[in-house]
Amino acid sequence: MIENGLTDIPETMLITLWAKAEESKRKDAILRDKKATEIIKKVEYDFSKFGKAKFSQAGCCIRASLIDNEVKEFLTNNPDAVVIQLGAGLDARYERLQGVQVTHWYDLDVKDAITLRRQLLTESKKNTYIASSMFDYGWTDIVKTYGKPILIIIEGVLMYFTPEQVKTFFNEICSRLENATVLFDMLAFSLVGHSKQHDSLSKVGKDVEFKWSLLNTNDMESWNSKIHIEREYYMSKYNRGRYPFIFRLLYKVPYFFRHFNQRVVRINIY
Repeated sequence: MIENGLTDIPETMLITLWAKAEESKRKDAILRDKKATEIIKKVEYDFSKFGKAKFSQAGCCIRASLIDNEVKEFLTNNPDAVVIQLGAGLDARYERLQGVQVTHWYDLDVKDAITLRRQLLTESKKNTYIASSMFDYGWTDIVKTYGKPILIIIEGVLMYFTPEQVKTFFNEICSRLENATVLFDMLAFSLVGHSKQHDSLSKVGKDVEFKWSLLNTNDMESWNSKIHIEREYYMSKYNRGRYPFIFRLLYKVPYFFRHFNQRVVRINIY
């Protein structure tokens, strides 16, 4: 067994690992992740504490599936693209998508996360890892040197940073990259400041808090003239009956739908 030694925000990668491994056991799985099933058996951690987090378990997999589909579409149209996944944690998207055609795929995370990742996943000629903060923008120089279409994936990450940090991050991307597509998830607006009421996040580091969301995603376009919202998915529409019955009823109420719904967003920067 491999000791993980993760705390605070990096520890949250173990929630999504657990969620995908659990999902892969189901006959009606929203997605299947062979690597998650393999990895979870090798990590020394009390995953049983997430056992009752049925809502977020399904939500993690809905989110990942929606992003997977967007990635596949983008790479079908741009098979020469360079992809970088920020805050990649232990996500095995490159493997899960079964060797999609790319010029190169980078998985980036902080040093401790990449150290653990390298013990559990294997780099390859076209898929390599970067140990860095996403706020150290040297990675932008790496991806743009190829002169190819750029896809940036940010899953389960932005909600842990302040509005000022998120806005600055997107403005930095706009200033450093001429063109790029960004896929990311948006926390349900009502959850900001309420991590202790969350069914899985409440089980990890006490200092981890939900800090960022927007009620209106289009507000991002006011941050920079290069930001263009292309698509937005309200996740409750794709839950396949997996969310608790009471929530499926509540999502029929417009106010609840907008304030309590997580989203997957695609923006283009140009």
